[in-house]
Amino acid sequence: MPAASPPQMTVRTCAEAVIAAQRRHGPEPAAFLAAIERPIAALLERDDLRGQGIPRQGNNVDWSRYLYFDGDLSFLLFEVPEGGRIPPHDHGVWELFAVYRGRMRHTVYRRTDDASVEGYATLEATDDRAMGAGESAIVAPPADIHSFAALDGGAMGLTVVSGRYKPDRHYYDPEANSYVIKRAANLR
Repeated sequence: MPAASPPQMTVRTCAEAVIAAQRRHGPEPAAFLAAIERPIAALLERDDLRGQGIPRQGNNVDWSRYLYFDGDLSFLLFEVPEGGRIPPHDHGVWELFAVYRGRMRHTVYRRTDDASVEGYATLEATDDRAMGAGESAIVAPPADIHSFAALDGGAMGLTVVSGRYKPDRHYYDPEANSYVIKRAANLR
């Protein structure tokens, strides 16, 4: 009799692991990421996530689904069309960004100016890489600004967010050392 394959990671079990890691590691991004790396990777191995969840109005993408939401923690699955680029922006909360399908270029930034001049900002990239399916990154203060772009068709991402997105987001133009404030279409 062949050995039974291990059960697939459920979204709920993964969410429970994230919640436990938050309690254990608090705001320490490196320890937190290490603690959730395995459950997130196991969730990303599932081939049926696209067919799950409920529709969500995305702020930067046309196709987005809630896979999990409990009033604080949310898991969002989204698609970025080939060539689609989401400009550098902030959320006001930590976010885990992972690639579910395809490849994406993901850049994390930290702001280097003193924020004293309205509309002016200088950014420094702290993590800039092409990511493939199963890879992830944490976007958290002081490096809490990120951008991403699809490198091929069908690129999909998963974000895990704890807390409420801030309603007014900064969208940055690093080449012009500037930003504009936009009201988020959806606060979760």
